[in-house]
Amino acid sequence: MNHELDTTAFASSDATSWKRAHRLTFYGVIAIILITAPHLMPNNYWLRIFTMTGLWIMLALGLNLVAGFAGLLDLAYVAFFGIGGYAFALLSSNQFDIHLPFLVVLPLAAVFTMVVGIALGSTSIRLKGDYLAIVTLAFAQIFKLLLQNLDTPVNITGGVNGIYSFDPINIFGLRIVTPIAYAYLIWIFAAIATIGSLRIKQSRIGRGWQAIREDELAAEAMGVNTTGMKLMAFAAGAFAAGAAGALFASFQDSVFPNNFDFQQLVIVYCMVILGGLGNIAGVIAGAVLLSILPEFLREYGAYRMMSYGLILILLMALRPQGIMGGIGFLAKKKTRPDKDKSGRLRASTDLYYTPSATTGATIAAESQPAYTKSNRTLLELENITQDFGGLKAVDNFSFALHEREILSIIGPNGAGKTTLFNIISGIYPPSSGSIYYEEKNITGLKPHKVVKAGIARTFQNLRLFNKMSILDNARVGRFCRTAAGPISVLLHLPRHNREEAETGQKAKEILALFGARLTGYRFDQEAMFLSYANRRRLEIARALATDAKLLLLDEPSAGMNPQETIEITGFIKTLRDKFGYTILVIEHKLNVVRTISDRVIALDHGVKIAEGSYDEVACSEQVIEAYLGRKKQKDCRLKIED
Repeated sequence: MNHELDTTAFASSDATSWKRAHRLTFYGVIAIILITAPHLMPNNYWLRIFTMTGLWIMLALGLNLVAGFAGLLDLAYVAFFGIGGYAFALLSSNQFDIHLPFLVVLPLAAVFTMVVGIALGSTSIRLKGDYLAIVTLAFAQIFKLLLQNLDTPVNITGGVNGIYSFDPINIFGLRIVTPIAYAYLIWIFAAIATIGSLRIKQSRIGRGWQAIREDELAAEAMGVNTTGMKLMAFAAGAFAAGAAGALFASFQDSVFPNNFDFQQLVIVYCMVILGGLGNIAGVIAGAVLLSILPEFLREYGAYRMMSYGLILILLMALRPQGIMGGIGFLAKKKTRPDKDKSGRLRASTDLYYTPSATTGATIAAESQPAYTKSNRTLLELENITQDFGGLKAVDNFSFALHEREILSIIGPNGAGKTTLFNIISGIYPPSSGSIYYEEKNITGLKPHKVVKAGIARTFQNLRLFNKMSILDNARVGRFCRTAAGPISVLLHLPRHNREEAETGQKAKEILALFGARLTGYRFDQEAMFLSYANRRRLEIARALATDAKLLLLDEPSAGMNPQETIEITGFIKTLRDKFGYTILVIEHKLNVVRTISDRVIALDHGVKIAEGSYDEVACSEQVIEAYLGRKKQKDCRLKIED
């Protein structure tokens, strides 16, 4: 066993070294190309195209933060680009005789644009889809109208004539005036934007944004403050656009309203969509392609835009996921744990939990459980009512859940079970009544605050982040237990590094509870490719990753075959017996309820109709009538289970 562990560790170290060496080689080649390219351009025209490509990359990566990572349709992005450009113009020209140095103006322009982005986001952040697009597009149009008309009675923007003739850039005595010097300057900032994007994507912030893009409700229910994170996405995108706008203004030595119109917005969105939403390498490739391609089509005159559009359509038809979508980038193929060294599939029994993991068999082998139900009340609901327009989904419902107790909620479809979970987890504020967790009133708390308090849940209908990896799904569950901010992430400060190491280790430990089904090569597999039963397991693992004390499991065995049902039943008991969790379960399979439950509550039309042990509830006349529509008979429990 030790020999196997040593071999695995050696293989992992070897793969890491291989990846690091190849990445360093790749980055070295790119650096050499960028250093020599300005001197190899045939003329100043192509040198300008090369320099503008760096600016387009900055713009595309900034938009990728908002639209690609967070999934927000921000049509005000081109306005942020313009705000940065005009802020630079006003602070570095004779317009108001303000002549601040470049190293002061650039961050000021970016920060001012970010503040405007936060202001816009705070007023529209609760909007989604088309509504958000309409509001942000209106802002962009208003901004352009202001640029065209703020030349009277006080000339602020210069109107249609714009502002021109800016102070030359001077960085510690080094003057940036030649085209080659500007090319180096802008590509240095493009490289900084690329590194920043990579670091954000691989951090808690990037995972939070991607979770929102995949499923906003599930993200909130896993502890992500979706409102705050969307506002942060707006701010980050505006900051990047503002910085790019300032560099553009300096490079062009002028700014005009038509530099920031709808056409530029469409081009940047095409770059992001063509490269693949959220794919940094793809977005860069899309920016390079769409910066250079129009120049090769220029000689075709009237057919230029038609050819441009046709190429875009063909590329999107052939590669709808983007240029780089689905392509492993400098990644060495990993060994699959479901195959032996010869490449043959192992027997399915070899994929069951290892002896060190927790199973129903392990429970049976143990003489005494480590944890049992205590008398301490962990969760208490007092007279909870949920009224949807006159329809009472939950009616004056009360119960107390004790620490380390497994309590099952049963009832026919429409009984109000999932609504009850939604109330406890903060998705619905109750119409009346109170909820206490560890003697603290949590009534009306937002879902992410409920998770942080110590309550996590799964969903009746699976709500995984399907396009995120299995490991990242579990890592999202750690969001509420970490706090590294943008500065810590971008600079890789000790707090970020420590939290990332702890997050990765904790996520892998939890996934290991489910054996090879969720580990090994599957760490990097997208959740959408898992079997249905493994998706159920992953959703439970994600809830465990939040460090919750109380788990709300909504039909955890739904869709599982008999063998899988036995396994998940044993696992639920293990969570209490070996790890001390308190568990509230909704379940339709009564054999599961009978096996795991310390206590059972039956609901019908939002009203509690029975409470007690499984046998007591199963033989309740009201329960039998609710399930079967007939009066109590002999051997009632068996009748219900049939």
